[in-house]
Amino acid sequence: MKETEILHIISGTSNYNINFIKFVYSYFNIDKQRLIILGKNNGFYDSKILFISKKKEVFKLIKEMRKAEKIFVHSLFSPHLVLLLFLQPWLLKKSYWVLWGGDLYYYKFRNKNLKSNFYEFIRKRVIKNFAHIVALVPGDYYLAKNWYKTKAQYHYAFYPNPIDYEYLDKIKNSKKETDRIVIQVGNSADPMNKHIEILNKLSRFKEKNIEIITPLSYGDQKWAKTVSEAGKKLYGEKYQPLLEFLPSEEYSKILNSVDIAIFNHDRQQALGNILALLYLGKKVFIKSDITPWDFFKGKGLIVFDTYGLDNLTFDELIYMDKNLKERNREIIAKEFSEEKCAELWRNIFEN
Repeated sequence: MKETEILHIISGTSNYNINFIKFVYSYFNIDKQRLIILGKNNGFYDSKILFISKKKEVFKLIKEMRKAEKIFVHSLFSPHLVLLLFLQPWLLKKSYWVLWGGDLYYYKFRNKNLKSNFYEFIRKRVIKNFAHIVALVPGDYYLAKNWYKTKAQYHYAFYPNPIDYEYLDKIKNSKKETDRIVIQVGNSADPMNKHIEILNKLSRFKEKNIEIITPLSYGDQKWAKTVSEAGKKLYGEKYQPLLEFLPSEEYSKILNSVDIAIFNHDRQQALGNILALLYLGKKVFIKSDITPWDFFKGKGLIVFDTYGLDNLTFDELIYMDKNLKERNREIIAKEFSEEKCAELWRNIFEN
């Protein structure tokens, strides 16, 4: 039986997953990598990628897991995958959990009931015995250690951003289509964005020359409707919900039109959006008690505290020194380039 050096188990075909697969093809020897996607084949990928979408196909997955030298589990959102790892604990000695965020914070934010308690019992056994954890934000790794008592080795790495920095360079200096101050609130229709709290906080500025946008194209569409209704009620024609999924370049143009972005998450979330906005020189607010706050500060990046919004005048809200904007841009270019991304993953694959 020929041994696969590296096996990637990927849940679904989100933008991040598609981008990562293209990245692996571009930078690494694909003959030494095996890619398995848990989900249906949408016709985009070639025959080298194995899709697992039916129960009877699980034996193919088990076979590949046993053959591999290293297994990279890209997120723990699949209960079936968690169960497979629970039933084959010896595989965890060669497994790397590539931590996304929601898969970690399930510990804190799940709806607690008998079913979720049992599932969390299984997850705890799996997470505790992972040999390795890959994460962008070190604080998330330390939360995993604290919550799950894992002794996994930490590896710093990140996914290439689906938002192309080279394209951002092309559009960065393009003229805005509006003279309004554009404020982005949140990044998705996930209720954890807590959009309405921010919409209410900003309502004291609704007579100012502003425009509020809320990206709501993916996530909970009932919540998207609730947010849209609240935004229209508060701001009228100054509010624009983004309800349609946009191609990467179109979404990049939206980000480039933003002046201020406010994120109200209680956990690590929206990092792709935040990094792109900082690269564009935008003023970004996040909460100071979530793990990315210390991570960004440690990198020398300037972000602002969402908790301080109530104390700001309008002029204070919109102002950011140009030198600080440029500093953010330089740090992002150095620390989060695709070349840096490849270097980090190469170290993990080879060591």
